[in-house]
Amino acid sequence: MRILRRADYPAIGWKNGRGIAYQIAADPPDAGYDAFDWQVTRPEITRDGPFSSFPSLDRQFMLVAGSGLVPRLHSAADGVALEWRIDRALEPFAFRGDWSAECSLIDGAVQVFNVMTRRGRAGARIEVASADAVRPLAKSAGETLVAYVARGPVEAWGSWGKATLAADDSLLIDEDESTAVAVAAAAEHPAQLVLVRLHRERASR
Repeated sequence: MRILRRADYPAIGWKNGRGIAYQIAADPPDAGYDAFDWQVTRPEITRDGPFSSFPSLDRQFMLVAGSGLVPRLHSAADGVALEWRIDRALEPFAFRGDWSAECSLIDGAVQVFNVMTRRGRAGARIEVASADAVRPLAKSAGETLVAYVARGPVEAWGSWGKATLAADDSLLIDEDESTAVAVAAAAEHPAQLVLVRLHRERASR
């Protein structure tokens, strides 16, 4: 288990060169866009325009801060022509990286939370959890859990001791065996976590 601080997230350029994202975690850790099995980032979108094209990747993202955005998705092959307004924080939105995508900002720059998985090699399940009272975070054997602090601060306890995480910090729990930690709000304000449960997918035979 590792505590990942916002100040230590490396800034990486978007594939299309139109912005930056802060990388929370990836597997393999140093793999580029064409090689990772999964990647969790916290991008900033500062202007209208196209998203990067990611054939063979599945994407899930949600609004973290800002007024919102309107993605427009298109795929003739899959019969997709969709425009969707995202103006509520922490509500996951999923789409395929193969689809043509661009977005308009509703009222200024936004921060989003982004998860990408390579189809056939990894999958991800996202949930949003409140941490007002003490609650356990359990991870199954063989699973990787990224716990992102969307609203904080929070305190976390485990066999390693106790730590305080500010908003935008994360926990990476990637031991092979099943593991559990406890978390709770560290202040009077409500705390919320985005939990990303990542797993390997077996190739079909």
